Amino acid sequence: MWVNVFLRMFVKAHPVRQINVRSLRQKVQRLTKRQPAMPAHVKYSQVDTQKMPHLCPAAWFTAHQTHCTVMYLHGGGYIFGNLETHRQICTYLSHAAQAQVLGVDYRLAPEHPYPAALDDALGWYRTLLQQVPAQHLVLAGDSAGGGLVLACLQAAKQENLPMPAGVVLFSPWVDLTCSGDTYQTLADVDVMFHPDSLKQAAAMYLNGHPTTDPRASPLFGNFSGLPPMLIFASHHELLLSDAMRLHEKAIANGISSTLHLEKHLPHVWPTMVMLPEARKSLRMAANFISTLIRG
Repeated sequence: MWVNVFLRMFVKAHPVRQINVRSLRQKVQRLTKRQPAMPAHVKYSQVDTQKMPHLCPAAWFTAHQTHCTVMYLHGGGYIFGNLETHRQICTYLSHAAQAQVLGVDYRLAPEHPYPAALDDALGWYRTLLQQVPAQHLVLAGDSAGGGLVLACLQAAKQENLPMPAGVVLFSPWVDLTCSGDTYQTLADVDVMFHPDSLKQAAAMYLNGHPTTDPRASPLFGNFSGLPPMLIFASHHELLLSDAMRLHEKAIANGISSTLHLEKHLPHVWPTMVMLPEARKSLRMAANFISTLIRG
């Protein structure tokens, strides 16, 4: 697959001893500008948060007909990513699921380390619950955003907030100890990451906070009462063990969980909407959401 060759040559082939966050963000933004246009019928509108200073920036992606709400938390190792880098997946998900999708532009490390991202996600979740019935709300996220979804819901449970109808997770990063076995066994196979890069990103986000704290590594948290999950991961990515352990723990705790694995696809491939495999996975996610909402 051409995207694997591209990622191995231009992303993984240039490991660095220390991540330069500014350079990384600029590189990602340049790649973002090459993305093809998305369906014009999905309306994009930024949320006016001037009267809501307790909330971080966010934007709505709204198809012509909507039947539910999706709160989307983007990936990027907690150190990069924004509404623009994930505009395509939010747009396509809105189109495929007939949902209004709220993309949350949470604060990033190292400028804003833990718990800034969690506070931002939880703040928007509380706000959405005032506007949308919980049974019509789904949370979704990729990579670090997937981990943030679960951390948000575990924190919400502690506040006795209602759970959403379900969650959709693309290659979720749920263990910031980076101790899963595939961090080593798939180190050469993964076309995007070196294990050390993930450990550096985790250290920037945590800023000395324990890696085992469930509010940062939700794999170690309480799973009781969580909603149904749909988890996507690749057989050829470092975070495969995160997805597998998450699925196994959910099942062991009586949570409905479906783990969908693909071969020879890169980390968070559903965010790469130009790929037919990405659009297929997003349609699967849309069907899952529709089933949850409509029964």
